[in-house]
Amino acid sequence: MKIRLRFFILFAVLAAMAVGTAVYVSLEGNTYTEHLTFFVNNYLKEEDLSIKVDDESVVVAERVFLDENHTISADFKSVGEGNTKANFYNKENLVADIPLHVNGLGIIIQTYSKNFDGYLLVEIEVLIGLAFIIIVMAASFLECLKKAKYSYSMVSYGGIALFCAAIMTVLIYGMQWHNSFDQFLTQFFSTGSLFAFVAAPLMVTICVLIALSNISLIRHEGFRPQNMLGIALAVVWFAALIPIFSTVAMFRGGHFSIWMYVKVFLSYLVSLMSCMLLFTIICAFLSTRHKPAYNRDYLIILGCCIRNDGTPTPILRGRIDAAINFEKAQFAATGKHAKFVPSGGQGSDEVISESESMKRYLIEQGYPEEQIIKEDKSVNTDQNIKFSRDKIEEDAGTLDGVKAGIATTNYHIFRSYILAKKHGLDAEGISAKTKWYFYPNAFLREFAGLIVDLKFKLAVIVLLLLGACLFDALFINGLETFI
Repeated sequence: MKIRLRFFILFAVLAAMAVGTAVYVSLEGNTYTEHLTFFVNNYLKEEDLSIKVDDESVVVAERVFLDENHTISADFKSVGEGNTKANFYNKENLVADIPLHVNGLGIIIQTYSKNFDGYLLVEIEVLIGLAFIIIVMAASFLECLKKAKYSYSMVSYGGIALFCAAIMTVLIYGMQWHNSFDQFLTQFFSTGSLFAFVAAPLMVTICVLIALSNISLIRHEGFRPQNMLGIALAVVWFAALIPIFSTVAMFRGGHFSIWMYVKVFLSYLVSLMSCMLLFTIICAFLSTRHKPAYNRDYLIILGCCIRNDGTPTPILRGRIDAAINFEKAQFAATGKHAKFVPSGGQGSDEVISESESMKRYLIEQGYPEEQIIKEDKSVNTDQNIKFSRDKIEEDAGTLDGVKAGIATTNYHIFRSYILAKKHGLDAEGISAKTKWYFYPNAFLREFAGLIVDLKFKLAVIVLLLLGACLFDALFINGLETFI
Protein backbone atom coordinates (compact mmCIF):
# COMPACT_ATOMS: atom_id res chain seq x y z
CA MET A 1 0.00 0.00 0.00
CA LYS A 2 1.43 3.34 -1.08
CA ILE A 3 1.63 5.96 1.67
CA ARG A 4 1.84 9.58 0.60
CA LEU A 5 4.77 11.78 1.57
CA ARG A 6 2.52 14.11 3.59
CA PHE A 7 1.53 11.24 5.88
CA PHE A 8 5.16 10.22 6.38
CA ILE A 9 5.92 13.82 7.33
CA LEU A 10 2.88 13.95 9.63
CA PHE A 11 3.86 10.75 11.43
CA ALA A 12 7.49 11.89 11.68
CA VAL A 13 6.50 15.28 13.12
CA LEU A 14 4.07 13.78 15.62
CA ALA A 15 6.60 11.12 16.69
CA ALA A 16 9.36 13.73 17.09
CA MET A 17 7.05 15.98 19.09
CA ALA A 18 5.96 13.08 21.30
CA VAL A 19 9.53 11.98 21.98
CA GLY A 20 10.70 15.55 22.55
CA THR A 21 7.82 16.25 24.92
CA ALA A 22 8.42 13.01 26.83
CA VAL A 23 12.12 13.84 27.25
CA TYR A 24 11.34 17.42 28.32
CA VAL A 25 8.70 16.37 30.81
CA SER A 26 10.91 13.65 32.31
CA LEU A 27 13.74 16.18 32.75
CA GLU A 28 11.62 19.12 33.85
CA GLY A 29 9.17 17.07 35.86
CA ASN A 30 11.63 15.82 38.47
CA THR A 31 11.64 19.34 39.92
CA TYR A 32 8.55 21.23 40.96
CA THR A 33 7.74 24.65 42.39
CA GLU A 34 4.62 24.99 44.53
CA HIS A 35 3.03 28.42 45.04
CA LEU A 36 0.53 28.78 47.87
CA THR A 37 -1.66 31.21 45.98
CA PHE A 38 -4.31 31.06 48.69
CA PHE A 39 -1.83 32.35 51.31
CA VAL A 40 -0.64 35.89 50.51
CA ASN A 41 0.50 38.14 53.36
CA ASN A 42 2.56 41.29 52.99
CA TYR A 43 3.80 40.88 56.57
CA LEU A 44 5.42 37.52 55.93
CA LYS A 45 9.19 37.30 56.36
CA GLU A 46 11.20 34.78 54.42
CA GLU A 47 13.40 33.95 57.44
CA ASP A 48 10.30 32.80 59.33
CA LEU A 49 9.39 30.22 56.69
CA SER A 50 10.30 26.55 56.85
CA ILE A 51 9.20 23.32 55.26
CA LYS A 52 9.21 19.66 56.24
CA VAL A 53 8.61 16.70 53.93
CA ASP A 54 7.09 13.60 55.56
CA ASP A 55 9.02 11.12 53.41
CA GLU A 56 12.28 12.46 52.03
CA SER A 57 12.92 9.20 50.19
CA VAL A 58 10.25 10.38 47.72
CA VAL A 59 10.71 14.15 47.57
CA VAL A 60 13.20 16.61 49.09
CA ALA A 61 12.58 20.33 49.56
CA GLU A 62 15.42 22.40 48.13
CA ARG A 63 14.27 25.78 49.43
CA VAL A 64 11.27 27.74 50.69
CA PHE A 65 10.93 31.42 49.77
CA LEU A 66 8.63 34.33 49.03
CA ASP A 67 8.08 34.89 45.31
CA GLU A 68 7.53 38.21 43.54
CA ASN A 69 3.85 38.15 44.54
CA HIS A 70 4.79 37.74 48.21
CA THR A 71 3.40 34.21 48.10
CA ILE A 72 4.92 31.32 50.01
CA SER A 73 6.68 29.07 47.50
CA ALA A 74 8.97 26.06 47.58
CA ASP A 75 11.18 24.10 45.19
CA PHE A 76 11.06 20.29 45.30
CA LYS A 77 13.10 17.54 43.68
CA SER A 78 12.04 13.93 43.24
CA VAL A 79 14.15 11.16 44.77
CA GLY A 80 11.99 8.08 44.43
CA GLU A 81 8.49 6.93 43.46
CA GLY A 82 5.61 7.22 45.90
CA ASN A 83 3.39 9.61 47.86
CA THR A 84 4.30 12.10 50.54
CA LYS A 85 3.26 15.43 52.03
CA ALA A 86 5.04 18.78 52.23
CA ASN A 87 4.24 20.82 55.37
CA PHE A 88 4.69 24.61 55.20
CA TYR A 89 5.38 26.56 58.41
CA ASN A 90 5.42 30.26 59.26
CA LYS A 91 7.53 30.34 62.38
CA GLU A 92 6.08 27.38 64.30
CA ASN A 93 2.62 27.55 62.77
CA LEU A 94 1.54 25.05 60.10
CA VAL A 95 0.02 27.08 57.25
CA ALA A 96 -0.47 24.36 54.63
CA ASP A 97 0.20 20.70 53.91
CA ILE A 98 0.44 19.80 50.24
CA PRO A 99 0.25 16.15 49.08
CA LEU A 100 2.80 15.26 46.41
CA HIS A 101 3.00 12.21 44.17
CA VAL A 102 6.03 11.00 42.22
CA ASN A 103 5.06 8.67 39.38
CA GLY A 104 7.10 5.97 37.66
CA LEU A 105 8.69 8.55 35.37
CA GLY A 106 10.03 10.57 38.31
CA ILE A 107 7.58 13.42 37.66
CA ILE A 108 6.42 15.33 40.73
CA ILE A 109 2.68 15.92 40.68
CA GLN A 110 0.78 18.07 43.11
CA THR A 111 -1.99 15.65 44.02
CA TYR A 112 -4.75 18.23 44.46
CA SER A 113 -4.29 19.85 41.06
CA LYS A 114 -2.32 17.16 39.16
CA ASN A 115 0.01 20.04 38.35
CA PHE A 116 3.68 19.77 37.45
CA ASP A 117 6.23 22.18 36.02
CA GLY A 118 6.21 22.02 32.23
CA TYR A 119 2.51 21.24 31.74
CA LEU A 120 2.13 24.32 29.49
CA LEU A 121 4.53 22.86 26.93
CA VAL A 122 2.51 19.65 26.87
CA GLU A 123 -0.62 21.67 26.17
CA ILE A 124 1.06 23.61 23.37
CA GLU A 125 2.45 20.38 21.89
CA VAL A 126 -1.03 18.84 21.88
CA LEU A 127 -2.46 21.88 20.09
CA ILE A 128 0.35 21.93 17.52
CA GLY A 129 -0.08 18.18 16.93
CA LEU A 130 -3.81 18.59 16.41
CA ALA A 131 -3.16 21.49 14.01
CA PHE A 132 -0.78 19.33 11.93
CA ILE A 133 -3.35 16.53 11.75
CA ILE A 134 -6.14 18.92 10.74
CA ILE A 135 -4.02 20.53 7.99
CA VAL A 136 -2.93 17.20 6.49
CA MET A 137 -6.37 15.61 6.68
CA ALA A 138 -8.18 18.67 5.33
CA ALA A 139 -5.68 18.96 2.45
CA SER A 140 -6.16 15.27 1.63
CA PHE A 141 -9.95 15.65 1.71
CA LEU A 142 -9.86 18.68 -0.61
CA GLU A 143 -7.52 16.85 -2.97
CA CYS A 144 -9.94 13.92 -3.18
CA LEU A 145 -12.82 16.35 -3.77
CA LYS A 146 -10.95 18.19 -6.52
CA LYS A 147 -9.97 14.96 -8.31
CA ALA A 148 -13.37 13.28 -7.69
CA LYS A 149 -11.67 10.49 -5.74
CA TYR A 150 -14.69 9.58 -3.62
CA SER A 151 -13.66 6.80 -1.26
CA TYR A 152 -13.57 5.58 2.33
CA SER A 153 -10.22 7.33 2.67
CA MET A 154 -11.88 10.62 1.74
CA VAL A 155 -14.48 10.03 4.45
CA SER A 156 -11.79 9.29 7.03
CA TYR A 157 -9.83 12.43 6.08
CA GLY A 158 -12.85 14.65 6.61
CA GLY A 159 -14.04 12.82 9.73
CA ILE A 160 -10.67 12.91 11.48
CA ALA A 161 -10.15 16.59 10.55
CA LEU A 162 -13.54 17.49 12.06
CA PHE A 163 -12.89 15.36 15.15
CA CYS A 164 -9.50 16.99 15.80
CA ALA A 165 -10.86 20.46 15.03
CA ALA A 166 -13.57 20.00 17.67
CA ILE A 167 -10.99 18.96 20.29
CA MET A 168 -8.66 21.82 19.35
CA THR A 169 -11.45 24.42 19.48
CA VAL A 170 -12.46 23.40 23.00
CA LEU A 171 -8.85 23.35 24.23
CA ILE A 172 -8.07 26.78 22.78
CA TYR A 173 -11.23 28.21 24.29
CA GLY A 174 -10.27 26.77 27.67
CA MET A 175 -6.76 28.21 27.68
CA GLN A 176 -8.18 31.41 29.19
CA TRP A 177 -9.12 29.77 32.47
CA HIS A 178 -7.03 26.71 33.25
CA ASN A 179 -3.67 27.17 34.95
CA SER A 180 -2.80 23.63 35.93
CA PHE A 181 -2.28 20.30 34.24
CA ASP A 182 -5.30 18.92 36.03
CA GLN A 183 -7.57 21.57 34.53
CA PHE A 184 -6.05 20.87 31.11
CA LEU A 185 -6.62 17.12 31.52
CA THR A 186 -10.16 17.63 32.78
CA GLN A 187 -10.93 19.83 29.79
CA PHE A 188 -9.25 17.42 27.36
CA PHE A 189 -11.14 14.45 28.74
CA SER A 190 -14.44 16.32 28.75
CA THR A 191 -14.09 17.34 25.09
CA GLY A 192 -15.63 14.10 23.84
CA SER A 193 -18.68 14.50 26.06
CA LEU A 194 -19.01 18.16 25.09
CA PHE A 195 -18.80 17.30 21.39
CA ALA A 196 -21.37 14.53 21.81
CA PHE A 197 -23.64 16.99 23.63
CA VAL A 198 -23.26 19.75 20.99
CA ALA A 199 -23.72 17.25 18.14
CA ALA A 200 -26.71 15.60 19.85
CA PRO A 201 -29.42 17.69 18.09
CA LEU A 202 -27.92 16.95 14.66
CA MET A 203 -27.36 13.27 15.44
CA VAL A 204 -30.85 12.92 16.91
CA THR A 205 -32.28 14.44 13.74
CA ILE A 206 -30.18 12.14 11.53
CA CYS A 207 -31.12 9.05 13.55
CA VAL A 208 -34.83 9.90 13.56
CA LEU A 209 -34.92 10.71 9.84
CA ILE A 210 -33.02 7.56 8.89
CA ALA A 211 -35.26 5.45 11.13
CA LEU A 212 -38.35 7.01 9.51
CA SER A 213 -36.88 6.37 6.07
CA ASN A 214 -36.44 2.72 7.07
CA ILE A 215 -40.12 2.51 7.89
CA SER A 216 -40.96 3.87 4.43
CA LEU A 217 -38.41 1.54 2.85
CA ILE A 218 -39.94 -1.48 4.59
CA ARG A 219 -43.46 -0.42 3.58
CA HIS A 220 -42.50 -0.08 -0.09
CA GLU A 221 -39.81 -2.74 -0.49
CA GLY A 222 -40.67 -5.28 2.19
CA PHE A 223 -38.94 -6.39 5.37
CA ARG A 224 -35.28 -7.36 5.11
CA PRO A 225 -32.58 -7.07 7.80
CA GLN A 226 -30.59 -4.59 5.70
CA ASN A 227 -33.64 -2.33 5.52
CA MET A 228 -33.46 -1.79 9.30
CA LEU A 229 -29.96 -0.29 9.48
CA GLY A 230 -31.32 3.15 10.38
CA ILE A 231 -33.43 1.82 13.23
CA ALA A 232 -30.43 -0.14 14.52
CA LEU A 233 -28.24 2.98 14.36
CA ALA A 234 -30.78 5.00 16.36
CA VAL A 235 -30.96 2.33 19.07
CA VAL A 236 -27.17 1.94 19.36
CA TRP A 237 -26.49 5.69 19.35
CA PHE A 238 -29.07 6.50 22.01
CA ALA A 239 -27.83 3.60 24.13
CA ALA A 240 -24.25 4.94 23.91
CA LEU A 241 -25.37 8.33 25.21
CA ILE A 242 -26.64 6.88 28.50
CA PRO A 243 -23.20 6.19 30.07
CA ILE A 244 -21.66 9.30 28.43
CA PHE A 245 -24.09 11.69 30.08
CA SER A 246 -24.29 9.76 33.35
CA THR A 247 -23.01 11.59 36.46
CA VAL A 248 -22.14 8.49 38.49
CA ALA A 249 -18.81 8.21 40.32
CA MET A 250 -16.61 10.58 38.36
CA PHE A 251 -14.09 10.93 41.18
CA ARG A 252 -13.00 8.83 44.13
CA GLY A 253 -10.55 9.91 46.78
CA GLY A 254 -9.33 12.87 44.75
CA HIS A 255 -8.66 10.70 41.69
CA PHE A 256 -10.57 10.06 38.48
CA SER A 257 -12.55 6.84 38.87
CA ILE A 258 -12.51 3.91 36.45
CA TRP A 259 -16.04 4.88 35.41
CA MET A 260 -14.74 8.29 34.38
CA TYR A 261 -12.25 6.68 31.98
CA VAL A 262 -15.03 4.48 30.55
CA LYS A 263 -17.06 7.63 29.90
CA VAL A 264 -14.08 9.40 28.33
CA PHE A 265 -13.37 6.48 26.01
CA LEU A 266 -17.02 6.07 24.99
CA SER A 267 -17.53 9.81 24.46
CA TYR A 268 -14.50 10.09 22.19
CA LEU A 269 -15.46 6.93 20.31
CA VAL A 270 -19.04 8.13 19.79
CA SER A 271 -17.78 11.57 18.74
CA LEU A 272 -15.35 10.05 16.23
CA MET A 273 -18.03 7.76 14.79
CA SER A 274 -20.43 10.72 14.57
CA CYS A 275 -17.82 12.61 12.52
CA MET A 276 -17.31 9.59 10.29
CA LEU A 277 -21.06 9.16 9.75
CA LEU A 278 -21.47 12.86 8.96
CA PHE A 279 -18.71 12.76 6.37
CA THR A 280 -20.03 9.50 4.91
CA ILE A 281 -23.27 11.38 4.23
CA ILE A 282 -21.39 14.43 2.91
CA CYS A 283 -19.13 12.42 0.59
CA ALA A 284 -21.97 10.21 -0.66
CA PHE A 285 -24.06 13.30 -1.41
CA LEU A 286 -21.18 15.12 -3.13
CA SER A 287 -20.50 12.06 -5.29
CA THR A 288 -24.04 12.27 -6.68
CA ARG A 289 -23.58 15.97 -7.52
CA HIS A 290 -20.30 15.51 -9.37
CA LYS A 291 -20.45 15.85 -13.15
CA PRO A 292 -17.76 13.84 -14.99
CA ALA A 293 -15.77 15.54 -17.70
CA TYR A 294 -16.81 14.79 -21.26
CA ASN A 295 -13.87 12.48 -21.94
CA ARG A 296 -15.32 9.07 -21.10
CA ASP A 297 -14.40 6.11 -23.30
CA TYR A 298 -16.88 3.64 -21.81
CA LEU A 299 -20.15 4.00 -19.91
CA ILE A 300 -20.93 1.10 -17.56
CA ILE A 301 -24.61 0.75 -16.70
CA LEU A 302 -25.23 -1.20 -13.50
CA GLY A 303 -28.09 -3.63 -13.74
CA CYS A 304 -31.02 -4.29 -11.44
CA CYS A 305 -34.26 -6.23 -11.67
CA ILE A 306 -36.26 -6.24 -14.93
CA ARG A 307 -39.97 -6.75 -15.67
CA ASN A 308 -41.56 -10.09 -16.42
CA ASP A 309 -41.65 -9.22 -20.13
CA GLY A 310 -37.90 -8.51 -20.17
CA THR A 311 -38.15 -4.72 -20.34
CA PRO A 312 -36.32 -2.49 -17.86
CA THR A 313 -38.05 -1.41 -14.68
CA PRO A 314 -38.35 2.36 -14.06
CA ILE A 315 -35.22 2.28 -11.84
CA LEU A 316 -33.17 0.47 -14.49
CA ARG A 317 -34.54 2.66 -17.26
CA GLY A 318 -33.46 5.71 -15.24
CA ARG A 319 -29.90 4.38 -15.19
CA ILE A 320 -29.88 3.71 -18.93
CA ASP A 321 -31.35 7.14 -19.70
CA ALA A 322 -28.70 8.81 -17.49
CA ALA A 323 -25.97 7.08 -19.54
CA ILE A 324 -27.68 8.00 -22.83
CA ASN A 325 -28.06 11.65 -21.83
CA PHE A 326 -24.40 11.83 -20.82
CA GLU A 327 -23.26 10.20 -24.07
CA LYS A 328 -25.31 12.63 -26.13
CA ALA A 329 -24.00 15.63 -24.19
CA GLN A 330 -20.41 14.38 -24.55
CA PHE A 331 -20.76 13.89 -28.29
CA ALA A 332 -22.35 17.32 -28.69
CA ALA A 333 -19.55 18.96 -26.69
CA THR A 334 -16.52 17.06 -28.00
CA GLY A 335 -17.59 14.94 -30.97
CA LYS A 336 -16.48 11.85 -29.05
CA HIS A 337 -18.70 8.78 -28.73
CA ALA A 338 -18.52 6.43 -25.74
CA LYS A 339 -19.26 2.73 -25.78
CA PHE A 340 -21.96 1.37 -23.49
CA VAL A 341 -21.27 -1.57 -21.16
CA PRO A 342 -24.63 -2.79 -19.80
CA SER A 343 -23.79 -5.05 -16.86
CA GLY A 344 -25.98 -7.67 -15.18
CA GLY A 345 -26.62 -11.40 -15.32
CA GLN A 346 -29.88 -13.30 -15.44
CA GLY A 347 -31.71 -13.96 -12.19
CA SER A 348 -33.65 -17.14 -11.53
CA ASP A 349 -36.92 -15.25 -11.98
CA GLU A 350 -35.87 -13.23 -15.04
CA VAL A 351 -36.66 -14.21 -18.64
CA ILE A 352 -33.44 -12.69 -20.01
CA SER A 353 -30.31 -11.19 -18.52
CA GLU A 354 -30.40 -7.63 -17.28
CA SER A 355 -27.63 -6.71 -19.71
CA GLU A 356 -29.67 -8.09 -22.63
CA SER A 357 -32.68 -6.06 -21.52
CA MET A 358 -30.52 -2.92 -21.41
CA LYS A 359 -28.96 -3.71 -24.79
CA ARG A 360 -32.39 -3.99 -26.43
CA TYR A 361 -33.42 -0.68 -24.88
CA LEU A 362 -30.27 1.02 -26.17
CA ILE A 363 -30.86 -0.33 -29.67
CA GLU A 364 -34.44 0.97 -29.52
CA GLN A 365 -32.95 4.39 -28.79
CA GLY A 366 -30.97 4.22 -32.01
CA TYR A 367 -27.55 2.99 -30.84
CA PRO A 368 -25.77 0.40 -33.03
CA GLU A 369 -24.72 -2.99 -31.63
CA GLU A 370 -21.04 -2.24 -32.19
CA GLN A 371 -21.34 0.59 -29.64
CA ILE A 372 -22.61 -1.84 -26.98
CA ILE A 373 -20.45 -4.34 -25.04
CA LYS A 374 -22.66 -6.67 -23.03
CA GLU A 375 -21.53 -8.09 -19.66
CA ASP A 376 -24.01 -10.79 -18.61
CA LYS A 377 -22.28 -12.85 -15.89
CA SER A 378 -22.37 -10.59 -12.83
CA VAL A 379 -24.80 -11.13 -9.94
CA ASN A 380 -23.89 -8.20 -7.65
CA THR A 381 -22.41 -4.72 -7.81
CA ASP A 382 -18.87 -5.88 -7.09
CA GLN A 383 -19.02 -8.30 -10.02
CA ASN A 384 -20.67 -5.61 -12.18
CA ILE A 385 -17.58 -3.45 -11.83
CA LYS A 386 -15.03 -6.26 -11.97
CA PHE A 387 -16.45 -8.05 -15.00
CA SER A 388 -17.15 -4.78 -16.82
CA ARG A 389 -13.55 -3.76 -16.24
CA ASP A 390 -12.45 -7.05 -17.82
CA LYS A 391 -14.71 -6.43 -20.83
CA ILE A 392 -13.30 -2.92 -21.24
CA GLU A 393 -9.71 -4.15 -20.98
CA GLU A 394 -10.46 -6.85 -23.55
CA ASP A 395 -11.98 -4.31 -25.94
CA ALA A 396 -9.39 -1.56 -25.45
CA GLY A 397 -6.36 -3.84 -25.10
CA THR A 398 -5.26 -2.00 -21.96
CA LEU A 399 -6.70 0.00 -19.10
CA ASP A 400 -3.96 2.62 -19.29
CA GLY A 401 -5.52 5.96 -20.10
CA VAL A 402 -9.02 4.51 -20.28
CA LYS A 403 -11.71 6.64 -18.62
CA ALA A 404 -15.07 5.18 -17.73
CA GLY A 405 -18.37 6.41 -16.42
CA ILE A 406 -20.66 4.37 -14.19
CA ALA A 407 -24.36 5.08 -14.59
CA THR A 408 -26.43 4.02 -11.62
CA THR A 409 -29.04 5.28 -9.19
CA ASN A 410 -27.92 8.23 -7.07
CA TYR A 411 -27.83 6.34 -3.76
CA HIS A 412 -25.54 3.81 -5.45
CA ILE A 413 -22.96 6.26 -6.82
CA PHE A 414 -20.61 6.36 -3.83
CA ARG A 415 -20.44 2.55 -3.73
CA SER A 416 -19.54 2.57 -7.43
CA TYR A 417 -16.58 4.88 -6.83
CA ILE A 418 -15.31 2.62 -4.07
CA LEU A 419 -15.60 -0.56 -6.13
CA ALA A 420 -14.06 1.07 -9.20
CA LYS A 421 -11.04 2.04 -7.09
CA LYS A 422 -10.90 -1.48 -5.66
CA HIS A 423 -10.73 -3.01 -9.15
CA GLY A 424 -8.29 -0.47 -10.59
CA LEU A 425 -10.71 1.27 -12.94
CA ASP A 426 -10.51 5.03 -13.58
CA ALA A 427 -14.22 5.80 -13.39
CA GLU A 428 -16.62 8.53 -12.29
CA GLY A 429 -20.29 8.28 -11.45
CA ILE A 430 -23.26 9.34 -13.55
CA SER A 431 -26.25 9.77 -11.28
CA ALA A 432 -29.86 8.75 -11.95
CA LYS A 433 -32.63 9.92 -9.61
CA THR A 434 -34.75 7.59 -7.48
CA LYS A 435 -37.11 7.55 -4.48
CA TRP A 436 -35.88 9.49 -1.43
CA TYR A 437 -36.20 6.62 1.05
CA PHE A 438 -33.42 4.63 -0.65
CA TYR A 439 -30.87 7.32 0.21
CA PRO A 440 -30.51 7.09 4.03
CA ASN A 441 -30.11 3.32 4.13
CA ALA A 442 -27.45 3.58 1.43
CA PHE A 443 -25.54 6.05 3.61
CA LEU A 444 -25.57 3.56 6.47
CA ARG A 445 -24.44 0.70 4.24
CA GLU A 446 -21.48 2.83 3.23
CA PHE A 447 -20.85 3.75 6.86
CA ALA A 448 -20.81 0.04 7.74
CA GLY A 449 -18.51 -0.56 4.77
CA LEU A 450 -16.26 2.24 6.04
CA ILE A 451 -15.93 0.56 9.43
CA VAL A 452 -15.04 -2.77 7.81
CA ASP A 453 -12.66 -1.28 5.23
CA LEU A 454 -10.80 0.91 7.74
CA LYS A 455 -11.03 -1.50 10.67
CA PHE A 456 -7.27 -1.62 11.26
CA LYS A 457 -6.81 2.17 11.05
CA LEU A 458 -9.80 2.73 13.31
CA ALA A 459 -8.41 0.10 15.68
CA VAL A 460 -5.20 2.16 15.94
CA ILE A 461 -7.24 5.26 16.86
CA VAL A 462 -9.20 3.26 19.45
CA LEU A 463 -5.96 1.93 20.93
CA LEU A 464 -4.56 5.46 21.12
CA LEU A 465 -7.65 6.57 23.03
CA LEU A 466 -7.30 3.63 25.38
CA GLY A 467 -3.59 4.36 25.74
CA ALA A 468 -4.27 7.98 26.70
CA CYS A 469 -6.73 6.86 29.38
CA LEU A 470 -4.37 4.21 30.74
CA PHE A 471 -1.39 6.59 30.74
CA ASP A 472 -3.32 9.15 32.75
CA ALA A 473 -4.67 6.50 35.12
CA LEU A 474 -1.33 4.80 35.75
CA PHE A 475 1.19 7.65 35.59
CA ILE A 476 -0.76 10.81 36.36
CA ASN A 477 -3.41 9.59 38.78
CA GLY A 478 -1.42 6.67 40.10
CA LEU A 479 -2.12 2.96 40.43
CA GLU A 480 -4.64 3.58 43.23
CA THR A 481 -7.18 4.45 40.50
CA PHE A 482 -7.61 0.72 39.95
CA ILE A 483 -7.52 -0.37 43.58
